[in-house]
Amino acid sequence: MVNEKLEYLQRFQKIINTFVKHGFGQLINDLGIKEITRYLPRLNHKEQAEFKEISKAVRLRMVLEELGPTFIKFGQLLSIRVDILPPDYIKELRRLQDQVPPFPFFQVREVIEKELNCPLELLFEEFDQTPLAAASVGQVHRALLPGGESIAVKIQRPNIGNIFELDLKILTEIASLIDKYTAIGKLYNFKNIVEEFKNVINNELNFLQEGRNAEKFKNNFAQVDYIYIPDIYWSYTTEKILTLKFVEGTKLNDLEGLEKGNFSRHQIVEHLSKAYLKQILIDGFFHGDPHPGNLGVTQDKKLFFLDFGVAGHLNEEQRQLLNKLVLGLLSRDLEKALSAIISVGIVTATTDRNQLKWELERLQEKYYKLPLREIQLGQVLHELMEISFKQHIKLPRDLTLLAKTIFTLEGLISMLEPDYSIAEMAKPLSEELAKNRLTREKVVAIVYNNINRYFKLLEILPDRIISILERVTEGNLKLRLEILEMERILTRINSMVNRISFSIVLASIIVGLCLIINSTEVILFRRFPLAEIGLLLAALMGFWWLWAILHSGKL
Repeated sequence: MVNEKLEYLQRFQKIINTFVKHGFGQLINDLGIKEITRYLPRLNHKEQAEFKEISKAVRLRMVLEELGPTFIKFGQLLSIRVDILPPDYIKELRRLQDQVPPFPFFQVREVIEKELNCPLELLFEEFDQTPLAAASVGQVHRALLPGGESIAVKIQRPNIGNIFELDLKILTEIASLIDKYTAIGKLYNFKNIVEEFKNVINNELNFLQEGRNAEKFKNNFAQVDYIYIPDIYWSYTTEKILTLKFVEGTKLNDLEGLEKGNFSRHQIVEHLSKAYLKQILIDGFFHGDPHPGNLGVTQDKKLFFLDFGVAGHLNEEQRQLLNKLVLGLLSRDLEKALSAIISVGIVTATTDRNQLKWELERLQEKYYKLPLREIQLGQVLHELMEISFKQHIKLPRDLTLLAKTIFTLEGLISMLEPDYSIAEMAKPLSEELAKNRLTREKVVAIVYNNINRYFKLLEILPDRIISILERVTEGNLKLRLEILEMERILTRINSMVNRISFSIVLASIIVGLCLIINSTEVILFRRFPLAEIGLLLAALMGFWWLWAILHSGKL
């Protein structure tokens, strides 16, 4: 326990020192949180001055990269939170690369033999000691099975779970303190963001889950002849090892290789767009990390996907609403888009629907005259998220991941085929899906599902009614009545009562002073005009009070 506490404190100090080194010391100091500022070293203003020529956004990225894998991945999560960070920070955080030096082969051997409970030489006919790729969570090696089949083995980095666990404890502590002591924390609830990040990390650290994701993608694309998803070798897969069939092909970030292989870039982006529209609008299960290193083409022109650790899920209702939203925006139907965005998120009491409508009108006006081929769907979704967050509409995590995914996808597409537009392909598919939703089979399915729900309601309704009646009979039933805007109404009433009370007291003072002035028995006040001075002050207070009421416009 002592060692754990010491390790925690040392890491906490390291994090603070790194922020200070890159010129964020004053910002931490300005937070005024004693539990954090006590770790601050003496601020070296000369050292901080060196960073003045570098923007804060760039410096933040440098800090996260220096602090390692947990903070790099946290920065990647923050890069989709357009409600918290300005555009220049969002742009810079999207540049964060999850690339670290490989770990030595003797550790690779240790992990494999421990997980599979067998010597490496008996498991594989050949095993390449030089990794094909290395990232913060693990690295990939090429190998041959005893039968000669070529495979790719992904091995989890030793001790990475403990590193993430320690950093997550510190992030949770910092987030809790910011939420408790700062206005921005109360507004954005950073502890919830860290909790969401924990779930993401736990999924990425479980290679069994990644294998299940890959298998689900393979099943979804079983009837699509231009997509290839590698097989999973489950007998060689555990929570820390993932084994897939090795894919021979050219990565999409290898532009020279695509040119030499005589691959059609237009065909690649067309297949890529169709694949993602199918994942998002039909399957409701999409690959959440479409950067060029995770995608490629085989020699027979099939598009392949790699790295299935990040995946998004959209249920039937979310897909329908998303389809409605896309159609509303692309066909300039404001009411349809407004209805969809309200339905897809959680509207809070502070949401101003008139302001929301005005924001959507402004967005629609921006894209109204543009042809579909010039509209970037990812940018539109990004701006919609900004509007939603501004109007306090809480969006599900998978929808924010979707916006980032489409934004990244369109960046890749523009690199391969600058004039291609995914929006042009999305509109006819969305229209077709909208029509198919009203087919006889779909309508019957909807009615059938609703009837089942009503039957379930009828089953539980008698018991619920009896329970309520029993509580009424026993006198234990309590009703909670919540009136919207009650707090504001009570504040107004309180203000009115205070004004009336002040007016009564002021009038009493004036009447009393007038009586004193007219009194012939009180000689003291005739020698010194105390009552007259009080009357004058009371009159001035009365005029001030009248001016304050008139100025407030609430007379």
